[in-house]
Amino acid sequence: MAVKSSTGKAAQAVNGAFPAYHRDADGFEQVMGYYWVTTAQHYIQHLGFGSSLRPVNQRQIKLRIDQYGGDNSFFRDDKANITLGKGGVDDAEDAEVIVHEYGHSVQDGQVSGFGTTEESGAIGEAFGDYLAVAVTSWATGRPSKTPEACVADWDSTSYTSTTPHCLRRLDGTKHYPEDIVGEVHADGEIWSRALWDIRQQLGDTQASTLIIEAQFAFTPDISFHDAAQQTVAAAQRLYGANAAQVAQSAFKARGIL
Repeated sequence: MAVKSSTGKAAQAVNGAFPAYHRDADGFEQVMGYYWVTTAQHYIQHLGFGSSLRPVNQRQIKLRIDQYGGDNSFFRDDKANITLGKGGVDDAEDAEVIVHEYGHSVQDGQVSGFGTTEESGAIGEAFGDYLAVAVTSWATGRPSKTPEACVADWDSTSYTSTTPHCLRRLDGTKHYPEDIVGEVHADGEIWSRALWDIRQQLGDTQASTLIIEAQFAFTPDISFHDAAQQTVAAAQRLYGANAAQVAQSAFKARGIL
């Protein structure tokens, strides 16, 4: 797995270290992108994917920074690249935005073209948020200034007024189907809360392993219900009846099962 910058002159390390870039420099954002995509892959490998479990997304990813003027980022499955927008706070300045987009790449690597319906798209957004929190907490420890469940608090300072600033949260109270609004990011908070509850009960390693393993059995257009069933099955297969019951209860609490 490798990361390639597709934006201007690539940042260069000197004597094994990068210069002290200011946050508005392309070099800073290139290094951020490289570091956090690489860290996300290291996190996935530390769960056992690539050794005891099947490899996950071990391919070169291209990063594009400062080429999209909107306050948004996206993954393009046809070119396996991630574009990080420059509206508001540049998205490449926030580790959790970078890892969220890498989450889309992970799912596409497991199931080509994943996310063709509203519910599967919402699952994709939810997994990206979950992975962002899991990876950054694994790499740096739980945040002390904002709740761990708050996603992308640095990026969201440019468009939110409440404190803490959160793009979205993993610990919301949305319930299926009455809180479905037909927008994948908003509806994804139903799925991400279930993943969060599984992690709270089983711990990061078991939760993330079974969540990622389950995705090999997803289809591009999978529903909440069917994806939840596959996740429960993965929990049973990997860790037994107790883990399966934890997953089942988490999805039941959201109205999914």
